[in-house]
Amino acid sequence: MFFTFFICLTTNAQDAHLSQYYAAPLYLNPALVGTAGDGRVNLNYRNQWVGIPSNYSTFMASFDTPIPSKNIGVGVTLHEDVMGTNSGALMDRFVMNVSGGYNFKVSKEYTLSFGLQLGFEQSSLGFYKLLFGDQIDDDGITGDPTKDKVDRESKIYPDVSTGAVFYGKDFWFGMSFYHLNQPKITRYYNGQDYLPIRYSVHAGYRIPLTYRWHGAVGNYDDRTVSFMMHYQSQGKKDQLSTGVNLNYKPIILGVWYRGLFVKDNEDPTQFNHDSIVFMSGVQVKRFTIGYSFDHPIGGLQFAEGNSHELSVRYDLNFYPNYRKKKKKGKVGVPTDKCPIPNL
Repeated sequence: MFFTFFICLTTNAQDAHLSQYYAAPLYLNPALVGTAGDGRVNLNYRNQWVGIPSNYSTFMASFDTPIPSKNIGVGVTLHEDVMGTNSGALMDRFVMNVSGGYNFKVSKEYTLSFGLQLGFEQSSLGFYKLLFGDQIDDDGITGDPTKDKVDRESKIYPDVSTGAVFYGKDFWFGMSFYHLNQPKITRYYNGQDYLPIRYSVHAGYRIPLTYRWHGAVGNYDDRTVSFMMHYQSQGKKDQLSTGVNLNYKPIILGVWYRGLFVKDNEDPTQFNHDSIVFMSGVQVKRFTIGYSFDHPIGGLQFAEGNSHELSVRYDLNFYPNYRKKKKKGKVGVPTDKCPIPNL
């Protein structure tokens, strides 16, 4: 089985998308850095469209923590996208970013956080693994090299992103903007291919299933239902996800719909649907392990378009006595925890 790529001077490049966005907080919004109440480590893996040769794999790792005495958060993210993992890596993108955020209390109940992310991306194209029309004749594949050429197969460019999130005890609303500098990513010296800005809007509301009795603060997050939405757009493409998560510790269950049914599809015979996402997870002490499955309801068949995603989160314990410190009025107290879910 083979497939053909057509490479031109101007192409459209887009970021990978996830189903478990909240399990990759720094990829969702730089302003979420340091908003977990303590340090955390997140690992993510996604295998998208497992039934087609040009499937897409995404790997992420991030760490972030607050520095409470300064009301700031710091973090770092490593991210790699590989296209064509079933047929040999055709395109690979490696990203490294450092994040910094500042938050302040708008009032006793509400917090506003700003974030800035700086880093670089390296994009590599396996150009000579591709098959072009001039390498095929009536007898099949000729084995001759293509006459098409690129000036370089790898390119490194800077990346700048920012965001803000406003949250209270049980709700959040955020906006983020990635690739503000719109770096030039063409493989041709005279090309005009730029990575477009990706912006997103995300919001949610959490309903506790237990009451916050005096002295029972630690159990308040154990049983909740969260209603959420996430909209993102990049270039000419956009996407809306809406869903609900049930956290009944130690079990997490969720279901999401991804699609824009109110928007016309490029294929007039089909609705603008993408997939239904089923999520599950378990919390064991400081670990949260999540799995999600994308069931395609758009143009792809089930055997082609299903996707799998895994996430692991580990909550650190840098500030074990912060409640005691807060009662005594000392500095070094972690900032208020943003109520976003773990998945």
